[in-house]
Amino acid sequence: MIVASETSNLIFDHVQDHPWPGCTVEVLGVKVTWMSSGIASMLLVAAVLIPTLLLLTRRWRAAPRGGANVLDVIVVFVRDMIARPALGDKAYRYLPLLLTMFVFVLGMNLVGILPLGIVTESLHVPPVGATPTAILTVCAALASVTLLAIVAMGFRKATLHFAHKTGWPVWAAALLAPLLWVKGLAPKIPGAAGVVLGVPLALLELVGVAAKCFSLMIRLFANMIAGHALLAVMMMLIVMSLQKAVVNAFYVGPFVIAASVAVDLMELMVAGLQAYIFTFLSAMFLGLYVEAEH
Repeated sequence: MIVASETSNLIFDHVQDHPWPGCTVEVLGVKVTWMSSGIASMLLVAAVLIPTLLLLTRRWRAAPRGGANVLDVIVVFVRDMIARPALGDKAYRYLPLLLTMFVFVLGMNLVGILPLGIVTESLHVPPVGATPTAILTVCAALASVTLLAIVAMGFRKATLHFAHKTGWPVWAAALLAPLLWVKGLAPKIPGAAGVVLGVPLALLELVGVAAKCFSLMIRLFANMIAGHALLAVMMMLIVMSLQKAVVNAFYVGPFVIAASVAVDLMELMVAGLQAYIFTFLSAMFLGLYVEAEH
């Protein structure tokens, strides 16, 4: 009979990311996995979304119908509920990024709900089906996209503004872009106080940019892994009750199954909600640190 600790390890095993055999290398003493169940799921989502969206976009430009109507709903939702409230009249400039982010995060959230792991295990092939957004490094990469967008667009805006104001060539103004952008982060304080506090406030705001993007990573990771962990605990209750006596499983089983169905439905809602929150906060941070005057 399997002891409780072994049962716990077996149940929570599906929450973890599983490297594919032979797909882990050691770099400077650190083990790096270049293919795993989570990475494979992420690539699967990309492989499905890219041709699907390209096809729906062609139909959407002509006359939206069928699946193109779904794309139309997504575009209108992201534009009116995310981009415009956060970015105002600059929304269309960032709409391609926000649309890509929303659809990709939503797809990665949903793929973990599908029973792909059971299918690959029955076919005796490398595992696929883990939720990529329940992996901390994937969430870190997504948050890094937001950070890079903030920095890149901030540098671009600072360069063009300084070149227009001073008449410098754009290439010359670009050399000062990091300094100009960081300086622009500090709130405008008149008088000598503004001169004294300008540098520390700018550095404090720069730390705030990194902290906000870090919170994006933690929020997405924690919310996506929590549902899987809760479902694993419920399944563990059935296994543990079977270890004790069949009569315990008779009472516990129906309750756990009903609760598991409820959790699965909740995970569907959480998948959409977290994609919305991640994209909306990314838009808010772009508006705060790049388009603050809108």
